[in-house]
Formats: sequence, structure tokens, C-alpha cells
Amino acid sequence: MAEEDDFMEGAVGDDQEMAVGQKVGFLPAIAIKALKWLAAIIVGGIFIVTVVVVTLQIMGRGKESKTYIETSKAYEGKPPILTWFKNIDQIRGRTADENPNYVTLTVEIGYKMNKALQSELIDRTSRLKDLIRSYFSSKTVEELNNEERVKEELKNKINDIMRSGYIEEVIFTEFSIIPQ
Repeated sequence: MAEEDDFMEGAVGDDQEMAVGQKVGFLPAIAIKALKWLAAIIVGGIFIVTVVVVTLQIMGRGKESKTYIETSKAYEGKPPILTWFKNIDQIRGRTADENPNYVTLTVEIGYKMNKALQSELIDRTSRLKDLIRSYFSSKTVEELNNEERVKEELKNKINDIMRSGYIEEVIFTEFSIIPQ
């Protein structure tokens, strides 16, 4: 019976919690508790990061983020290499203002190399010069102050009369508005 009492006491002692200073295996009980808490914190951190990443992926799907200011095509990258038609002499005209001013300009037309377009530009030199002069004669000084818009409008007017292709760019090598 004494043996049974010793056995029962041992069984009751196993159900009790380990004391802090007690050694279990090769590590003290406090080290095991610290490792359990550390493992729980690491697992919780991995879980939180995973949930945040998945949520951001789902919320951002289908949306295009724009963190930059859109620029015009004129400023994107390096400009293309064009062939320049320079056969249009200096053009002089008057503006459409109440007190007209004189306009003096020299225009060059840029295009991608195309023999048919080059021939058409040569054949239409007089027509182009007249079109450019009449365009500037129909504008006021205020309208001519926005040079980029003027170039774009002039390019569109020239492209309207071309049959063998399209011009890419219009530049002014000389552009002066002289008050009368």
C-alpha cells in the first residue's frame, strides 16, 4: 500500500505546473516559455504581413496608379530623326489685327523619308508657301503667341492637302512679329 501512495503522489505532482526555476531536459522552464512567446510573435507577424499583402493585391487589381504628371508627346523620349524639307523661302505677311503687324518667318517641314512625299512637297512648294502665308494672315498677334499650337495647326493644314503621306513636324527657323 505504501507503494501505491508513492505512485499516487507522483501522479498528482505531474498535473501541477512546472516551477520557474525547475529544469526540464537541458533548458530551464523560463527559456521554454520565452521561446514559445517568441514563436507566437513571429507566426503572428508573418500572418499579419501576408494578410496585408494579399489585401493590397486584391484592392489594387484593375487600377492603374499614376504617380507622375503626363507630358505631351513632344517631350517623350528623344525626337525621331526626320528628313527636312527646306525649300520654302522666307514668308512675309500681315496679321488679322485691327492694326496689322508684319510677320516674317522661315518654315521647315519634317517628314519620315518617303520618295513620293518628297516629290509631292517639291511639286507643291508654291501651294505650301501660299497656305502658310494665308494661315498667318488669318491670325491675330495674340493667337500667334502660342507657338506650339500654331505649329500643330499648321502641320494639320499641310497634312490636309498631302496625298503621298503625312508630315511629322513643322519648325520655324525664323519667326518675327514686327509692329507697324
